[in-house]
Amino acid sequence: MGPRAAGRALLLLASGCGGGSSSVPAVPFEAVVPGALVAGTWPVRMADDATRAPYEAHPGWTALVMERNYPVALAAFGGSSPLPAGQARVHLEMSAAFRQAALLAARTTVVLWRDERRDEDPPEVDCVVGISEVLVGEPEPARGHLSACRSATSGPLADTAGAWLAWLERGATWPPDGPLAATPGAAEPVAPGGLPTPGTLPHHVFSDAVEGREVRISDPGTLLKLALWHEAAARQAFPAADGAITLLLAPWRLPVEPAGPAPAAEVPTEFLFGSSLLASADAALVAEGRPSAPADLAAWADRSPLAATVAPCVDGAAVDVPCAADRANRAFEQVLAAMAIRGGGEQGFHRSFADLARVGVFREAERIAGQSGDDRAMGLLRLNAVDFSIGSSAEPAYLLSVAAWNAGNKNASRAADMLHAQEGHIPGVEVARLPLDALQVRIGRESAPGVPMH
Repeated sequence: MGPRAAGRALLLLASGCGGGSSSVPAVPFEAVVPGALVAGTWPVRMADDATRAPYEAHPGWTALVMERNYPVALAAFGGSSPLPAGQARVHLEMSAAFRQAALLAARTTVVLWRDERRDEDPPEVDCVVGISEVLVGEPEPARGHLSACRSATSGPLADTAGAWLAWLERGATWPPDGPLAATPGAAEPVAPGGLPTPGTLPHHVFSDAVEGREVRISDPGTLLKLALWHEAAARQAFPAADGAITLLLAPWRLPVEPAGPAPAAEVPTEFLFGSSLLASADAALVAEGRPSAPADLAAWADRSPLAATVAPCVDGAAVDVPCAADRANRAFEQVLAAMAIRGGGEQGFHRSFADLARVGVFREAERIAGQSGDDRAMGLLRLNAVDFSIGSSAEPAYLLSVAAWNAGNKNASRAADMLHAQEGHIPGVEVARLPLDALQVRIGRESAPGVPMH
């Protein structure tokens, strides 16, 4: 049984039921969240027709929450009746997604041209390996590759590598304005409603040192540049939510970024609606828990629905996977039942909203397992979270983070599939496609007959 099958088996054993997101346990569910917390979650509040009406009336929310189509949502929010909170929400999510796409591109590049380096690879790959090592938080190897790049090559890519090396030597003060100024893409002035471009792809073309084959290179720094552009646009669009934006971006920041303290900010409903964070306290919990040791969930259980649900499954630093799966399904049922009561009967959208609650529980348990160093539990919980991340539950930043994880594990094929699902909805994310395609080719070419590709 492979890891995905094992994950499903654990899920089904824990829940006592089969099927996908529409499954209903055959036995009555037990409440896993205090009633007052459930009543305050955005899914239950949105079950009220009057509360939901302004969102249903605006096409931007449909494009964002139900379709995850950022260009369409951004155009709608900036149309004849501009909605700054909606604009900020789209830019915020795009900033998170581009950060994870940058992580995907950087990890892929490190695997392809450092861990799987070949004699025929052109010397210019040292430049992009060094940039990638900066992004994944490996400054010492980065210095070596960036220096090698500057010694052996010249041209725009070497100049960019030199800017990153100089930034490291100056103390790596955030943000890296000098290196990003030399990085392709996002030349447009920051303005809410805009969609900056990644520049012309490939960013650079070289030839391999043996057969003269074309080597197409994209700069992963471009994805960070796009992420910071959209973050600035989100803050411009909705200045009153500056603290909430900082809070919501915390879990998605790259390893190179300074974490900083989580601000004491209330997250507006416009930023929670349609997400796997059920209440403002959930956002604070997730932000506070990165990148330190797992948060003390018991201290959050009286205000965070996710903490209340996951806490009984955490013993010290260990996460009980069947327990988390069981409680994720019960949270789905509890939220679904509360929505039906609030709305005077179950409606078609209720299950989509309750699915996000279930995904949120899996992802919180996964986060705790990952920070505890329990890779097996983290992997199983992640597989379950991905299995339920379909339709309106498919949050792009999270799925791109899983793609980055797969790429780091040399599972290039699965990472490429996950990236492809986002390419039409996030213009610019295709920058990560070039190293992934090259890694797939390299793995495929060198796999022995009968040995499955990653």
